[in-house]
Amino acid sequence: MEKKIQQYLEGELSNEEQRELLHWLQTGNNQSVFDSVKTDWWAKNADPSDHNLAQIRLGKRIREKQQSANYFKLMQLYKYAAIALLIIGLGGILTVMSLSYPETELKYTEAHTDYGQVSGMTLPDGSEVWINAGTKLRYNNQYGISNRDIKVEGEAFFSVTKDKKTPFIVDMGSLKVEVTGTRFGVSNYNDSGTMEVVLEEGSVNIRSENNKLLEQLAPEEMARFNKKEMTIEKLKVNPVHYTSWRNGTMHIFELPLEQLILKFEKRFNQKFEADQQVKSIPFTFSIEGESLSEVLHLMEKIAPVNAVQEGETIQFKYDSLKRAN
Repeated sequence: MEKKIQQYLEGELSNEEQRELLHWLQTGNNQSVFDSVKTDWWAKNADPSDHNLAQIRLGKRIREKQQSANYFKLMQLYKYAAIALLIIGLGGILTVMSLSYPETELKYTEAHTDYGQVSGMTLPDGSEVWINAGTKLRYNNQYGISNRDIKVEGEAFFSVTKDKKTPFIVDMGSLKVEVTGTRFGVSNYNDSGTMEVVLEEGSVNIRSENNKLLEQLAPEEMARFNKKEMTIEKLKVNPVHYTSWRNGTMHIFELPLEQLILKFEKRFNQKFEADQQVKSIPFTFSIEGESLSEVLHLMEKIAPVNAVQEGETIQFKYDSLKRAN
């Protein structure tokens, strides 16, 4: 098992092997064994000359991801130190990287999930965050000290530790969400025409980039911001319908197929396309642990569509015979 732990730390285990390791950790006194091997591994692989950040090598696969990331290309003038860790959580894999910039003496921690993955982590102030598929979040080393600012691209749910002196601020680009202690979700995918903030408990202030107050939310309310029109609306909703993804459930209500396939691509890590005739067809259903094939079969039963595999893409086509029936 020591070899398996070392392979995990070097990013060489498959998803199935990682799940087996997680199961092993949850039994007996195995956590202490894991911690001991991890400590020895870090001691052997860390560069003691770097006092700002240990240089941890996690294998070729992780290095290639780091080298291909856009911010590495954009910041070639900066000297940086990086650490990448794979964390198993909530059935998903969370990649965490820390970047150090000597010029500003700031260090940034960035976490992201791949398509088909949902994971979670605890922030330095004790706040908890669940991270949906295809999501990236980032905060600096002053988080929990002089600020509680975090940038989100994608979808996340927060359970925020109360601290009235230091507001918790989520930066979504055109919008900022400000709270002191509450439970809420945000959605800010680049391929979506809207941003959403849904409140489960507590209260939130929604501000513009220049800090102008746009909206205040109470529990069971949602704010939806139209990126193109630069308008915001407040709706009364059931928060569960928008935040249950963190428990593996997806609630769909009157959602056009064109928007639904964007969610499916992230959940199932699968490419979808839809013919023009079916893009506007609305769907309402809920899924939990169903496989993709089971979900597609359900959609074919409730709407005049056929899901056809074409290479690596699933194409939704119009079925006139079903409409006739």
